[in-house]
Amino acid sequence: MKFETFYLESESTKIDIHGNSKDGYVLSSIIVPKALQGKGEGSKAMQELIDRVDKEQAIIATTPSSDFGSSKSRLIEFYKRFGFVPNKGRNKDFRFQETMIRYPR
Repeated sequence: MKFETFYLESESTKIDIHGNSKDGYVLSSIIVPKALQGKGEGSKAMQELIDRVDKEQAIIATTPSSDFGSSKSRLIEFYKRFGFVPNKGRNKDFRFQETMIRYPR
C-alpha cells in the first residue's frame, strides 16, 4: 500500500492520517487540546475529514486508543457517529488491521 500523509487542522485540532484514495486511509490520531474538548472541535475536524474522504470515494480505518487521553469506549462512540463500524465479521476488510472501518458514502 502506497502511503501519503496529510494533516487537517480545524482551528487547533490535529488529525493525522496516511494512505491514499485508491488503497484507503488509516487515521492515526485526532488530537483536540484539553481546553477545547467537549466544544465540538473534534466533530468539526472529523466532519471535514469525512467530507474529503467521501469525495475521494475512499475507505478509512482506525483503531481507537486511549494513548492520547480519551477513553477508548468514548472514541468508539465518536467514530460510530461518523459511520465507522467494527472491522470484523461481515464488515471485515482484510487489507486493514485496524479495528474500525468506514466505507465511502
